[in-house]
Amino acid sequence: MRRIARTRGRALVAALGVLATVVAVAACGSSGSSTSTTASGGGSSTTSGSSGKTIKIGAALIGPKNDKSFNQAAYEGILAAEKATPSLKLTSTLENKATDQERTDAVNTLAPINDLVLGVSASFGPIFDQLADKFPSKYFVDVAGYTQRYHKNVTGFANDWGAPAYVGGVIAAHLTKTKVVGYVGGAEIPPTVHGANGFAAGVKSVDPSIKVLKNITGDFNDVAKAKAATAAMITDNADVIFPFLDAGIAGSYAAGKESGKDPAMFKLTIPDCTSYDNIVGTEVVNNVAATSLMLNRYAKGTLKAGTVFLDLQDPNLQTLKLCPKYQAKADIAKATKDTIDAVNSGKVKLPANAINARPNYPYQEGFDGPVHNAGATG
Repeated sequence: MRRIARTRGRALVAALGVLATVVAVAACGSSGSSTSTTASGGGSSTTSGSSGKTIKIGAALIGPKNDKSFNQAAYEGILAAEKATPSLKLTSTLENKATDQERTDAVNTLAPINDLVLGVSASFGPIFDQLADKFPSKYFVDVAGYTQRYHKNVTGFANDWGAPAYVGGVIAAHLTKTKVVGYVGGAEIPPTVHGANGFAAGVKSVDPSIKVLKNITGDFNDVAKAKAATAAMITDNADVIFPFLDAGIAGSYAAGKESGKDPAMFKLTIPDCTSYDNIVGTEVVNNVAATSLMLNRYAKGTLKAGTVFLDLQDPNLQTLKLCPKYQAKADIAKATKDTIDAVNSGKVKLPANAINARPNYPYQEGFDGPVHNAGATG
C-alpha cells in the first residue's frame, strides 16, 4: 500500500467529547424496512452553519439503529453532534435500507426536506453518485463509503476495514492450534470483502500453511445464517473465527457455545468482552466520533468535499483492541502492537484487495492529513 505522510488530528477529535465510548466503522446490512422520525425543531434551514440557522439532517441506515454495532454507532454520532451543535437537527431516520432501490428511494425522500443527507454504509456511495447532482443545494455525507466521482456537495468517510482485520489475522495465526481459522462476513460489499482479504493476508503472513475458511452470508444481521456458517466452520475444525457481522454475531456466539469447543472469536465495531466467553478483541471503528466530527465541521463550514480514508493511523478512530484476557497474554499483546506499528510505518504493505482504491479526485489520509489530487475533480 502506498504510504502517505499524514497527521493524526487526535486533539481535534478528542475535543468533540465523544470518544469516551469507542464504537464504530462495517458497513452493514439487514432486511426489512422501518422509519423513525423526530421533530425538526422548526426554524429556517441552511447549508452552512456559520449563520446559526437550523441545519436539518436526514439519515438513511443500511440496518437498524439499535444493532449494537455499525448503524447504532453512526446514529449515536448524529445525536452527539446535535448535542455539541444545537443548530443541527435530525428530522428523520430511515432504517434497514438493504437494497439499492430502497437506498435510492430513501435519498429521494430525504433530500428535498433536509439540508444534509447522511448515508450509513459504503453502499450509499453509488447512490450519491447518481443523485448528488440532482440536489445541488443539498449536502451528502457517506459514513464508511465514498463516491467514484467528485461532487462538490459530497464528503465520504471510508475505512480501510482490511487494516485492523489484517491484525486480527495475525492474532488468529498465533492462537490457532488446529491450523484452521474462519471468517464469517455479512453483506458482500467492499468493507466485507476488504476485511476478508485483510484477515487472510494477516494469517498467511505468520504461517502460509494455515487454512482460512470463508463464508459470506449476505446479511450482517441475520442470526440464523451467521449461526449456520459458524457452526459449519467449527465442524471443519476452525478454532479461531472472525465474525464480520453486526446483530448477526449473536448467531456466531450461539454456535460457539453449543459446539462445546469455545472457539476464539472477534467482535466488530463496538468493544464487548462479555457477551461470549472467548472474545479475543474488537475491530474498532469509532463511527460515533467520525460521524459527529463530520457533522460539526459541516455546521462550521469547514467540511471538505472529497473523501477521508482511515486505516490504523489514529487508534481513537480505528484499531484492533484486545480484550483484557488476551491483552494479558504477552505474546498476543506484542504481536498486536508490532503489527499495528508495522502497518503504520509502512513496513507491512497491506494487499490492494484489502483497502479502498484511492480516487482520482481530492482525498485525505486521516481527517487532518494533506489533500491529495487537489487539482483533480474527475
